[in-house]
Amino acid sequence: MRVVHIRHFKRRAALLGVSAAVVAAAVFLLAGCLGHGGGDTEPILLSSEQQRQDYLTGLGWQIRPEPVETLTLQLPRELKESFGDYIALQEKQNLPFAQYGGREVIRYTYAICNYPDYAGDVQVNLFLCDGQLIGGDVIAMGENGFTAGLSYPQ
Repeated sequence: MRVVHIRHFKRRAALLGVSAAVVAAAVFLLAGCLGHGGGDTEPILLSSEQQRQDYLTGLGWQIRPEPVETLTLQLPRELKESFGDYIALQEKQNLPFAQYGGREVIRYTYAICNYPDYAGDVQVNLFLCDGQLIGGDVIAMGENGFTAGLSYPQ
């Protein structure tokens, strides 16, 4: 009688193990689909001034140590209408800007000192929500100005 009891115990344990694996896989998949990370990228947390400066210098930028401007903004609920091109730029950088419509964000703007082959003023903007980088750009001021992604030009 003990042999039968042990056999049932092994079957139950195996079924429980398989069930637990299925549930864990489902939770993992759902977390990936519902997260704000914009796919398979980890969120970039830049809560402190030092973290923001380190992030930009890690990309190759030389910046002035103090932000030119720090501004709190309320993004429109429907970003697609007015921010279409900007959203496309953020998607190329794997940043989840489009997911933050209607949210309050902080824009940190820094002066760039080492943009290659451009004599005018160049700035970099970082958009953060709850300390997470959700968007960013490099913008050149003046007559031949432009907007580009955060990566240092090759």
